[in-house]
Amino acid sequence: MILETLTDDPTRLAWAYGSAAAFGLVCLWAGLKGRKRTTATSDYLVLYASQTGQAEEIARNTAKALLAGGRDAQALSIAQVTVAHLEAAKTILCVISTTGEGDAPDEGLRFAQSLMQDRPDLSGQSVAVLALGDRNYDQFCAFGRRVFDWLVVCGGKAQPLIEVDDLDAAALKRWDELIHALGGKGDSATEAGVPWRLEQRTRLNPLGDNPLYHLRFVSDQAPSWQAGDLIEIVTPQGHRRDYSLASLPEEGHLDLYVREVIKTDGSYGDGSGLLIHGLQAGDSLPLRLKSHRNFHAPEGEGPLLLIGAGSGLAGLRAHILQAAQIGRPAWLIYGERHPLHDGALTEAMTAWRDEGTLQGLDIAFSRPDEGEGRYVQAVVASSAAAIKDWLGHEGAVMCCGGLAMGREVENALAGIMGQAWVDDAKVSGRYRRDLY
Repeated sequence: MILETLTDDPTRLAWAYGSAAAFGLVCLWAGLKGRKRTTATSDYLVLYASQTGQAEEIARNTAKALLAGGRDAQALSIAQVTVAHLEAAKTILCVISTTGEGDAPDEGLRFAQSLMQDRPDLSGQSVAVLALGDRNYDQFCAFGRRVFDWLVVCGGKAQPLIEVDDLDAAALKRWDELIHALGGKGDSATEAGVPWRLEQRTRLNPLGDNPLYHLRFVSDQAPSWQAGDLIEIVTPQGHRRDYSLASLPEEGHLDLYVREVIKTDGSYGDGSGLLIHGLQAGDSLPLRLKSHRNFHAPEGEGPLLLIGAGSGLAGLRAHILQAAQIGRPAWLIYGERHPLHDGALTEAMTAWRDEGTLQGLDIAFSRPDEGEGRYVQAVVASSAAAIKDWLGHEGAVMCCGGLAMGREVENALAGIMGQAWVDDAKVSGRYRRDLY
């Protein structure tokens, strides 16, 4: 339209075309500059597929060790990797987590569904995979194995696959030895935690069958974290355990909700046993704050649908408070066993609704004395119209709790929104999960 109004004046027309051409060149330069940043290649490409942040942390420490040894290295999420990255690298190192029942982490879904369907020529590349998993699950390291097999099929010269059960130190040492052989300095070890003092521990359901505790820690320091982040403890058995942070830094303390775990032999779980029975009020314990970017609040200002059960409230509470601070609407669907024996946390939820912190609240009890029990997935399914409307306004879903609950909730969401919406929301960050 602007050029049409200038056609009667040759001088002005030439000026307009010249300006348009210059503007186009500027846009092209900016686009190429941006592309250069996202497609920059390195001799040592360290890829990660991470759900809780552990694989990403190891990958970044791996790249840091290679850089310290003078190697050209970069760490990159497999959500960002391209064929050009792979073919330009001389060595491809992958740190791959498996989530759910043998599934790819959310950031690995597009890689698994698209890039792994191709067969780029990697015959000139050396490849190695560190697969993280837990033998308590049937599909141990399944996605890591699939990535390894794919790299080999593409022609990569492979080092033996290293599988890590529950962050086993011996297996991680083998990875460090490999990195040292490639010229790296240092190791993939994580930083140690800092002491926090247990201020109080309260059982929330003294009449319940499945003990749930609230723990509050304080520190002389003033560390910072985001809603959705984790803390890591190291148990006396040397195992690492992650717990969702239920508080925000400005509250001045660190809160956890911990469910007591009893093993088949009658002994306490390593993590819950330490936190519930191994510590006394006033005792200190090293806690390491961990960024959990895959469970940070989704971008934008659209409404949040928060779904959890039992101790899963720990991963949602900080998001509820944070959303209220910025005026972001939040609807909580929460499940517990018995309204009296296990209902202590619901009092705070009701107060949040009454004061406007929550715009929606549904509580499901699976084992009431009277009436039929309900689970959160049933509430989701029965609220189809309201959920479709809620999520239709750039809404997002955050789900925290047990793995089985998470699978049922996802099935219900797919029934409402469609599987394509669920799959796309995982990739885009509009559907975030913290399941265990």
